[in-house]
Amino acid sequence: MSFAPDDPVESVPHVLAVAVEPSRLAAGLVDARGDVLLRDRVTTPARDVWRSLERLIRRVIAAAPDGLGAPSGVGVSCVGPVDVHAGTVSPSMVPTWTNFTLREHMERLTGHDVELDSAGAAATEAERWLGEARGVASFLSVQLDGTIESACVIDGVRLSGSHGNAGSIAHVVVEPNGKPCRCGAHGCVEAYVSSTAIEAEINRPLGRATAPTVERTGIMLGRAIASMAAMLDVRTVFVSGNVIDVLGDPMLAAMHRELALRSRLASLTGLQVIEPHERIAPLVAAAALALN
Repeated sequence: MSFAPDDPVESVPHVLAVAVEPSRLAAGLVDARGDVLLRDRVTTPARDVWRSLERLIRRVIAAAPDGLGAPSGVGVSCVGPVDVHAGTVSPSMVPTWTNFTLREHMERLTGHDVELDSAGAAATEAERWLGEARGVASFLSVQLDGTIESACVIDGVRLSGSHGNAGSIAHVVVEPNGKPCRCGAHGCVEAYVSSTAIEAEINRPLGRATAPTVERTGIMLGRAIASMAAMLDVRTVFVSGNVIDVLGDPMLAAMHRELALRSRLASLTGLQVIEPHERIAPLVAAAALALN
């Protein structure tokens, strides 16, 4: 658990933020400027995930500085799939949570209405609140980590869809009859570009991926982005995440080459793929759901 350098002691507008990821659970208090006032995290357990998350949240609330006041809202992000309208989550790498009623559990625990959405949606909201997407009317935002999370904004409105997964590219098919995906299909982009899938295939850490694997990762990402950009009619795509950080320029070069081959529509002239200079923390992204 840690405090920001200038811990406030007076009451300031802030929200409780919770981020559920395959490898960790995080909770904290975030103010209206996007500053993290207090944070804590634990490793995501194999079982009793809710009990661990509940203890974590209670610990964060109890550790709030005297005089800070109660949070004004709650923002929760979770790796997909998420059913925003039902308030349930079924993260593929948290197998004990299938159609888990996370919003209901969180509202019962906190006594607040809870803004629940996918990790991709939260990151997208944060990017247009504090990041390089400020002022960009239409864009796709993609995060490449253990899972592939994404969302899109069209004419200033973040799309949602029947379940809240509009703009998700994880299960766009980039190789017909290709590698099996956790969803049960074959050839999904997540099966090629997530760190989990790459490490499972090469049986070593991501940083030791061979040049052909790095090249293929970029190609598959380029195919997915080209398809989504054409479908959504966007010319700006933000990409971030550990896979980009580790595989770096060789992967991005392969992605750009594939994009040049696949993006021939006149409407895609000038398509930009931007790697933000600063990655927004998951807790700030979760807070963006409640603050915006």
